[in-house]
Amino acid sequence: MSRNSDKLNIIDQNTFQNIKNDSSDNLPRILRSSKYKNKHKKQQPCTLLDFVVVPCKKPKQIKRQKAPHLIAARCTVSFKFKHKGKVRLHAKRRVTRLKRIISKHRKWKQSAAERGSVLENEIQDEPIEQEGTCSDFELCIGGTEDNIQPDMLQLTTDLGQMSFNKEESRQPMHAIHSRRFRSYCDNCTTAMLKQLSTQLLSDLHRFQKRAYSNNEIKARAHPRLVVGFREAMSRLRINKVKLLLIAPDCELCPEKGGLDETIEGLKLVCQQQNVPYCFSLKRRQLAYALQKQAQISCVSILDYDGAQDTYKQLLEELNTARAQYKRLTAV
Repeated sequence: MSRNSDKLNIIDQNTFQNIKNDSSDNLPRILRSSKYKNKHKKQQPCTLLDFVVVPCKKPKQIKRQKAPHLIAARCTVSFKFKHKGKVRLHAKRRVTRLKRIISKHRKWKQSAAERGSVLENEIQDEPIEQEGTCSDFELCIGGTEDNIQPDMLQLTTDLGQMSFNKEESRQPMHAIHSRRFRSYCDNCTTAMLKQLSTQLLSDLHRFQKRAYSNNEIKARAHPRLVVGFREAMSRLRINKVKLLLIAPDCELCPEKGGLDETIEGLKLVCQQQNVPYCFSLKRRQLAYALQKQAQISCVSILDYDGAQDTYKQLLEELNTARAQYKRLTAV
């Protein structure tokens, strides 16, 4: 075999790839149609559907509000700290000093009422002796009627005429005062004053609920109003209270550090700081305005933005109610 035979011609790799590419380009093109998923076996002509661009659906992005990087207070409900050691399943609720004094006074009143009822029953059962003109108390002092001096006799008669009934001795300061309108009140509870107080409390409570839904940590740091005597006194110390609402039907508690002394202390601090205080709504009405189940005795308003008109009208009506109270209690 000669060396010039075509069978022995050897080509390099680049030339072989070029020849292969040219042969593949000459093959008929198999089109894909958007209407059909599989390939067509035969060559198909181009249609307008091949040039239609189907827009792809982008996934909706859910906007999530980023929580601020703030340190939660330990007193908040949302703050969960890690307990160390033993933890009570049912922790005892801490009772405040004022609540302990009120509970103690209630028990004392209950026991006094029981003792009084027992004494009344014993006195009714005992027979009354009306023989003679001298009582047993007089005879115990002097021994006999002849030995009693006239001054001592007059003293014993005066003591016998005195009344030791607690209800009679504890008379109100004025006729307008009662259990529902205590003597610490210094303004009349008019219908307009009640309406404005209810409207102001409901508006501020609505604003505070909306702030809690948006950002709970920020809302707890800047509350619109607070409830309770202890919170009111703590906010008064730092000059944060704009208006103080106290119920006119608070429970009677004349003990040292009790409810009466606490209310008088709040009034004194308000007068020193020129903070207006009002006795308009009862305990049930305050709870109804703030959508609470338990009775509320005191509400401190810290921020009245958004209800300035109602606040101004309330102060004007409060001055009118105080003038009316002074006219009624004038001697």
